Amino acid sequence: MMIAEKNLEKRLVLICKNNLDRECLYNGLLNTGLRLPIVCYETLEHSDAESAGLSAAVLLLHIGTRKVTDPELSGEIKNIKAEWDPVPLILLSECEDWDQVVCAIELGARGYIPTSVGIRVCVEAVHLAMAGGTFIPATSITGKAQPKKTDTHELSGLFTAREIQVIQLLRQGKANKVIAYELSMSEATVKVHMHNIMKKFGATNRTEVAYKLNNLYQNVF
Repeated sequence: MMIAEKNLEKRLVLICKNNLDRECLYNGLLNTGLRLPIVCYETLEHSDAESAGLSAAVLLLHIGTRKVTDPELSGEIKNIKAEWDPVPLILLSECEDWDQVVCAIELGARGYIPTSVGIRVCVEAVHLAMAGGTFIPATSITGKAQPKKTDTHELSGLFTAREIQVIQLLRQGKANKVIAYELSMSEATVKVHMHNIMKKFGATNRTEVAYKLNNLYQNVF
């Protein structure tokens, strides 16, 4: 058994009931820079996990219009997490409500991707989860639609939970020392988050980040 496991190639496991959505996601992910092969399932039963689970790098579960707060779906997510742990689970949903995002993260999901984003954001979210991060869509905080003038605007939704917290305080004009105190982290950690935020915006300093945030999101945060 151990020899067979070593020969299995790490892959993204895509779980989607709708044939058309599944095929579109499969082709879109592969054609937009995903660094993993993909295996698809309509549903994910125990037999599927036995045959592919140990080779999975990421699970991408398309829940459609279903609510994470619904007991049936939350129970399903818990079972998947328990069966596939420690493989990161990302949810793809047609709902952008912040309550759903929070519930998903509390259940252990390492990402919540609304179907309103582009496929590039989906790919980056997968890579982020593989690297140990958690993807939370910025647009879900207020439910406002994100500007889509350019690809840069679309990708600017890629923030981790901690980065969103730093951004919220940054927009209030707070210094790194204050941000560190309020978020119970070191100044060095705040600087790392700030560096990542600036990189994603193509900014060179805090002032430029704040300016671009105001232009892009107009009070999203």
